[in-house]
Amino acid sequence: KIWDAVNRTKGEVLVCRQDNGTEDIFPTYYSSMCGGHTEGSLYVFGDSFQPLAGVTCPYCKSITKTDFFFWPPAQFDKKKVASSLVRKYPSLEQLGEIKNIEASRQSTYGEFARCTQIRLVGSTGKSDFLKAEDLRLTIDPSGRIIRSTICQIVDMVDRWAFISGRGYGHGVGLCQYGAQAMAKLGGGEDWILSY
Repeated sequence: KIWDAVNRTKGEVLVCRQDNGTEDIFPTYYSSMCGGHTEGSLYVFGDSFQPLAGVTCPYCKSITKTDFFFWPPAQFDKKKVASSLVRKYPSLEQLGEIKNIEASRQSTYGEFARCTQIRLVGSTGKSDFLKAEDLRLTIDPSGRIIRSTICQIVDMVDRWAFISGRGYGHGVGLCQYGAQAMAKLGGGEDWILSY
């Protein structure tokens, strides 16, 4: 089945119309499970393509086990978080001790929101910003504990807690679990990819 699909679609690419009227190939990002709404690529990768603006995805939840769709709370030692952040982003050393991590920009989708930008506040009174996805993967490079940026960040005295999590991955482009559910409904690649 896989080779049939590969051979049947050989040479096909996804394109979108640019503002100047030309068609251009765009990045075909995908993540494991969007958590109910795909995210616009602008807020995660900094590029902006109309087909990657984000759409509601009721499909991934319909096919995923509840304890996978919603991920368990995760806690990380504040000192380890700070050292990881400063090691990857040396300019953050100017903050001193990180006193607060808060969502400064979110994409709100009804019952949940995806953090897209984080504000870090330091003991020096200075603050700085990171993309939420960069924070997530700096604290948890595996991406298996903090599975997405659909979560709330809570100060737990000596730890940062990431709670109310859902989804798995950055959420941009194709939701793989959603695509699987659409295929099980009889959808072909044209419907799935255009959606």
